[in-house]
Amino acid sequence: MFAGIPGIGVGTLFYVLTALWMPFREIGFVLRGQSSWRRWALIGMELCFAIGIMASIAIADRLLMWWLTESSTPSSVGPARWIHQQMGGYAAGSYFAAPIFASLLLLAGVLLAVEIARLLIGRRRAERPVPEPAPAAAQRDAA
Repeated sequence: MFAGIPGIGVGTLFYVLTALWMPFREIGFVLRGQSSWRRWALIGMELCFAIGIMASIAIADRLLMWWLTESSTPSSVGPARWIHQQMGGYAAGSYFAAPIFASLLLLAGVLLAVEIARLLIGRRRAERPVPEPAPAAAQRDAA
């Protein structure tokens, strides 16, 4: 694990991706007649936050590149150097490419583990017999 750059960690990445997905999910509620203006206002607010986060990361990246190219030749920094070298052809002018890619890989791993656990737990629950409800008299006596 390496120290992250604020704003591009797994939690922020999950938040931004979720906020960007919200309007698409809400379309299903619109088609079923279950949406409201209040829900769309919340989605709009979350989208503004997500776009603000993405804009601040882009601005910080440009400022960092400008500052570092003025002082020295830019090169990859941090333990994520191997990722940056792989992505060098795609994002050679960015210092945030490697940490964001590392966060994407970690987020994908976490989501995959959660889905596998959900499937395994769901299978175990399906195999377990459902207990019979207690008769009403026994429930009153227990209380």
